[in-house]
Amino acid sequence: MSRTPAALAAALALVLVPLTITAVPADAVPTAAAQRADDDLVVDAGGARVVVEQDPFRLSVTDGDGQTVLHEVARPETDTLDELATLDPIGTGTDNQDTPTLYSPLSFLVGTETLQQYPNTEWVGNLKSGTRSGTWYAAQAVESVTQDGDDLVLTLSTNDPSGRELVVRIGAQGTDAVRVRVDAEPADGVAMIGDSFVADPQDGFFGFGGRHDRLDQRGRVLSSFVNQQNFHSGITADDPSMYPNGPAGAYYPQAMFWTTHYGFLLAQPELARFKMAVDSDDAWNVAASTDHLDYVVAPGDPAKASGTLTAITGRHRTPPKWALGPMLDRLVQNGTETVEHYESELKDDLKKIDKYDLPLTAYRLEGSVFPDDPENNHGLSLHSFVTPAFQAKMIRELRKRGIHTLSYLRPWLTPDSAPVQAGYAVTDANGDPYYLSGTLGRRFALIDFTNPDAVEFWQEQVRDTLDLGFEGFMQDYGEQVMFDMHFADGTTGVDRHNDYATLMAKATRQEIQRYKLEHPARRPWFFTRAGYSGLPGSARYENANFPGDETTDWDHASGLGSLTTDMLNRAVGGAYGYGTDIGGYFDYSTPPTTKELFLRWAEWAALSPVFRLHGSGQNGTHTPWSYDAQTVRIYKQLSELHLRARPLLRRLWQEADETGAPPTRPLWWQHPDDRKGWTQDQEWLLGPDVLVAPVVAQGATSRKVYLPQGCWRLHGSGPKLDGRRTVTAKAGLATLPWYSRCGTKPLG
Repeated sequence: MSRTPAALAAALALVLVPLTITAVPADAVPTAAAQRADDDLVVDAGGARVVVEQDPFRLSVTDGDGQTVLHEVARPETDTLDELATLDPIGTGTDNQDTPTLYSPLSFLVGTETLQQYPNTEWVGNLKSGTRSGTWYAAQAVESVTQDGDDLVLTLSTNDPSGRELVVRIGAQGTDAVRVRVDAEPADGVAMIGDSFVADPQDGFFGFGGRHDRLDQRGRVLSSFVNQQNFHSGITADDPSMYPNGPAGAYYPQAMFWTTHYGFLLAQPELARFKMAVDSDDAWNVAASTDHLDYVVAPGDPAKASGTLTAITGRHRTPPKWALGPMLDRLVQNGTETVEHYESELKDDLKKIDKYDLPLTAYRLEGSVFPDDPENNHGLSLHSFVTPAFQAKMIRELRKRGIHTLSYLRPWLTPDSAPVQAGYAVTDANGDPYYLSGTLGRRFALIDFTNPDAVEFWQEQVRDTLDLGFEGFMQDYGEQVMFDMHFADGTTGVDRHNDYATLMAKATRQEIQRYKLEHPARRPWFFTRAGYSGLPGSARYENANFPGDETTDWDHASGLGSLTTDMLNRAVGGAYGYGTDIGGYFDYSTPPTTKELFLRWAEWAALSPVFRLHGSGQNGTHTPWSYDAQTVRIYKQLSELHLRARPLLRRLWQEADETGAPPTRPLWWQHPDDRKGWTQDQEWLLGPDVLVAPVVAQGATSRKVYLPQGCWRLHGSGPKLDGRRTVTAKAGLATLPWYSRCGTKPLG
C-alpha cells in the first residue's frame, strides 16, 4: 500500500532535525530553499549529505566533510529487464543466487511475486518457496522539486511505458544520517522496488543480524525475513549449510549492515533481499517486496556508523546486576512430564545447588500458574507443571538463597478460549480466528498486538506474572506470522511478519516500565527469541536474546560452532544481550549432549554477556551433576569466571547503551584496517582489552588464535605476545583460552 505525502510528513515531524536543501553551483552560496536547476541538489544534515544529480537521476551520500561514502550505480545502457525467477529451484526458502537484477538507480518490478510459507510443523511461518515474474524499470530524471518542511521531495520520470513516476523524499535522520523514501505512483502492479549502489571491491559487508554462516557477506544473496529453526544440512561440522532456509536463515535478522565507510539500514518491515557484490565485485542491490522503499545511510567507520544507526533503531538495555550472573532453567521432558515428576526435579535441584554451593543468581521454572486460575482458563497457551502452592514455595526457597526466579511467556492463545472469543487473536480474511499448528502439533492463535485491548490483555499477564514473585521471564516465539493473516489496524502478515516480535516486545516493555514505577525496589528482566530491525526495532525494547533452538552438536550451522558468528552479527546492530542455551537445546535430530560438548559450551558462555544453562527439548535439563564430579567442578569454576567478569560486562553494557559500542566485538569492528581480523568468526573481543577464543571443535586440545594489534597475555599473566599474528593456545577440557591486553587487568 502506498503511503500518502501527508502521512509521510506526519511521521517525519517526530524525528527530523533542521537541514539545508540547496541547488548548488560550484561557486554559489547555499540558500535554504530547494529549487529546480541544472545543478546538483544537496541535502545537508550536518554529518551526512545527499547529493542528487538530476538528469539522469543519481544520488550520492557524503560525510560531513564532503567525502563520498556511497553512491548509486550509473544508469546502464539497457535499463529494462524481463524477469522470470524462483526463490529456490529445489523448493526451499532460500534465494536463488542467480536471480536477475537490474543494477540501476531506483528500479522496480512491474509484475507479480508469489510466496509460500510453511503452514505448520516446526517451520510454521518460514519461507518455503516462491516465484516472481515481470519487467524491471528504473528512474530516469528529476521532473519536479519541492520542499516539504525540512524534506526535499522529488518527482522522477521512469521508463515504464505506462507513465509511472517515483516520488522520492530525502531528509535527515538525526545529524549524522540521511533518510531516503521512495513511493511508486501509481502503486498498482509494482511487486518489488529496490536500489543499486557501487561496491568497493576491497570492502566487506558486515552485520545483517543473527546470521550463522559468516561475518563478511560479500558474495551472498540474503533474505531479511524472520525464520525459526534451521538445521545443519551439510556434511561436516564446519559446513554452515542449513535447512530449510539456507545459510543465512535467522531467528533475528536485521536489515542493516556496515562497511568500513558507512552503515546502511533498510527501515521497513517487508521481506527484502540484499545482493552483496554477487553479480560483480563493484555493485550491490537491495530490493523490497512492496511498492515503496525506505532506507537510512550513516557515514563513518564501523564504530561511528553503528553508534549512529543503533541510536535510532534501539539497543539492549543494561540489565540488573543479578541478570549478569549464572542462570539455570529446569525444563520438562516433552511428552512424558507430569506435575509430580517436575516438582521432584525442582526439589532435587535445590538440594544439588546447596550441596555443590553452585554460584547462581537466577533460576527459571517452565511456565507459571496463577492461584486464581489453576486450570489456565485465561487462555494464554503456556506450560504449567507445578501447583500454585509449590510454585510459591519454590520462589520463597530460591529467594532465601539470593536466587531470582524467572517464568515463561509466549503470545499463543488456546483455541476457543475467552481472549479468542473477545477478539484478541489475529484473524483470517473473514474475521475468524487464524489457527496454526506449531511445535509438537500444538494448535494456537496469535495475540494481535495492533489491538489495544489485546495489548492490555498481554500486559495483564506480564503484571500478574511479576505479582506472583517472578523477577522476569523468557518471552518465546513470534516467528509464526503468515502472509494472509489480518490485524486489527488493517495490516496483514505481509506487513507484520518481521515486526511482530517488535510489537510484542514493545507491549512487554511498556508494562515493565509501569511496574517498576509502582514497585521501585523491583528490577524485572526479560529475554526474547525472535526480533528484527526497524525505526525502532526489537532491540529498543528487549533486555536480551537467546539464539533460538540450537542443536546439541558441534556444527557451524546450528550447533556450538554457530554461536560466535550469530552473537557478533547481531551485537553490532544493538542486540548485544546474547545468552546461549549451554549444552544446546534441539536434540530431536542430534544425539544427547555429551560431557565434552556441555563443558565446551559452558566455556563458550563464561565470557559472553549472559551465562545461562537451559537444557534440551527431548531429554530435559542437562545439569552439571547429570555427568560427574569433574563436570560439576569445572562448571563451578566457569560460573565463578563469569561472576569475575560481571563488573566488566556491566560497565561495557552501560557504555554500549550510551555509544552503541557492543560489549562483544568482532575484530573487524575494533580494527577495521586489519583484514585478517575480518574472517575471525570463532573469537571475539570483550571490550577493547579482552580476547576470547573458545574451543568449538570436538576432541580438540588446542586451537589457533589470531591476536589483533597490540601486546597480549594468555589469562592475563602469560608471556607477552605481539599481535597481528596467529598463535596456538593449548586448551584441555578445563581450559578456556582468553587473553588480556598487556598492562590491563579488565577481569580484576
